[in-house]
Amino acid sequence: MPQHQHNSVAKVVRRLARSRRQAQLVRAHGPWAGGLAEHPGEPTGSRAPGEPGFSTVDATIRPIGRGRYRRLGWAAGEDHLLRTDLGRPPSPDRAATRRSLLYVAHHTDVHVCDAQSPARMEGGEAYGWVNPGSDGGHRPQETCTTQVLDRLVAATNAVATSPVSGAPMAWCIQTGDNTDNRTASEVRWWLDVLAGRTVTPNTGAPDRYEGLQRSAWRTVWHPDRPGWDFRQKHGFPHLPGFLDAAVSTFEPVGLDVPWLAVFGNHDQIFSGTFGTTTGLRIDLVEPMLVGASRKPANAVGLIRAIVHATLLGPDPDRWARWSGGPGVHGVTPDPDARRCLTLDRYLAELLADGADGDGPGPAGHGFTPANLAEGTSWWSRAEGEHVQVIGLDTCNHTNGDGGAMGPRQTAWLEAELERHHSRWRDPRGEWVTGEGTDRLVVLASHHNSWTMDNTRDDEVDPGPRTLGPDLVALLERFPNVVLWIDGHSHEHRIHPHPRPGGGPGSGFWEVNTSSAIDFAQQGRTLELFDNGDDTISILVTVLDHAAPPLVPYRSDEGWTPERLASISRELAVNDDRWFEPMDLLGLPEDRNVELVVAAPFRLG
Repeated sequence: MPQHQHNSVAKVVRRLARSRRQAQLVRAHGPWAGGLAEHPGEPTGSRAPGEPGFSTVDATIRPIGRGRYRRLGWAAGEDHLLRTDLGRPPSPDRAATRRSLLYVAHHTDVHVCDAQSPARMEGGEAYGWVNPGSDGGHRPQETCTTQVLDRLVAATNAVATSPVSGAPMAWCIQTGDNTDNRTASEVRWWLDVLAGRTVTPNTGAPDRYEGLQRSAWRTVWHPDRPGWDFRQKHGFPHLPGFLDAAVSTFEPVGLDVPWLAVFGNHDQIFSGTFGTTTGLRIDLVEPMLVGASRKPANAVGLIRAIVHATLLGPDPDRWARWSGGPGVHGVTPDPDARRCLTLDRYLAELLADGADGDGPGPAGHGFTPANLAEGTSWWSRAEGEHVQVIGLDTCNHTNGDGGAMGPRQTAWLEAELERHHSRWRDPRGEWVTGEGTDRLVVLASHHNSWTMDNTRDDEVDPGPRTLGPDLVALLERFPNVVLWIDGHSHEHRIHPHPRPGGGPGSGFWEVNTSSAIDFAQQGRTLELFDNGDDTISILVTVLDHAAPPLVPYRSDEGWTPERLASISRELAVNDDRWFEPMDLLGLPEDRNVELVVAAPFRLG
């Protein structure tokens, strides 16, 4: 769930008070009846939506109107804000002399989701009031993750050539939580959307949705039943046909550029959080339910499932016999599509994708057959003359949603950094000269430095954990590291890391990007420039996915993927039971920015 940070009591109280006020407004004025409740405005930038190069520099998407249920419309674009936090300003005339070194896109936390799977933990909804990082709960928009990813791909294709430099995009990186629960169907849909292959985002019964949004649980949004559930009483719309359309076959556009990937916690363990535990055996809920026809449908049902798995073990047949009664919803079983992939199997799927030339490639998407043979899930690859990109696996494969690295990966990373430096500092701070060739280093991982706090041992890479402060300290010893791209927190945030003793401008930037499932369902582009003045600029630009901000609730064209993605974004800005979705946008200095760092060596 968003932010992976505990709420304060004050935040919970404020949300409860706001919820009460909003319910009163809805009772007084009624929910949106349909159509366009507000005018969405028009973009005022030099490019229009759908044109090549269009981004949030041209226009942004923000809430409009004053009702409880917020709709969205166009707002003014955001220019790039110059950030010189590291202490080295660039030349004022750099635009005339700079050259592009690397131009890429970034998607993260798309959470491609089988929202009908019995093994999901939506009954943890109530816990999110205290801890949005609980990784258990229901999002009203989670049936549309494939359509949102498709529209994010379309937005990325529109900027496949840099609007600033004209450089071609080298690749688009997917930094984990690519799937919601690493099921075979979710992995397949994710790969097929990116490749542009036909997708049917459905499991269980063909041609119809039968998950929790058609259960007896009134807390979740039931778009087919007008005025029936808690969310509609707070203004959510009545949208007949929406759910069945969300699980219908569609043709994604497919990425026009190669793409790379790293793993997130939701790609590794049950619900991104739960491994073997003592006491309550939440981990046993997954094998008990993954092929079941009886799905926990609220907090009562989830408690029943956890107690059953803890006391009686993960016996699916026994659960089928004893799961009648409150809090349980019937679904069509689909054990093959809903089976969970091990790390090896997930890697094999990535290695197979594109190996026959189908899709944008590259084969393996950063990984190679050596990863399978050696039991590793990290990689390194050269990009052009000056840049080395390193993909890390910061997940714990045994327990917990927080990040860390084991000793094997940490030793590999240190050796890999030495390969791309002619000189670096040792742990005591003394300079060391080596035989490496100087290259700018860009890192990509799922977790960011402030969520790498998982001290549990990891069966894949056992031993002492490298936590966020440890990794930052390691990177500070290697002056060619200039950029770290990550996700996990579902929010835009950019953090400078000055390099101790490195002089003005020395350090690296950490760019954390928000998710494609929660508001505002965005990605980024990043372009590294040699300014020709011994500085490097990293131009960071936010991308909205390519669906309009506001669409009618009734349309003769039916529920197209574009309309589904638009409504998904609208639902996300109103999915505010646990947190304020607008907070995930970050501050202006976390969105469209130019980040300046001193060049660590002479770029020829």
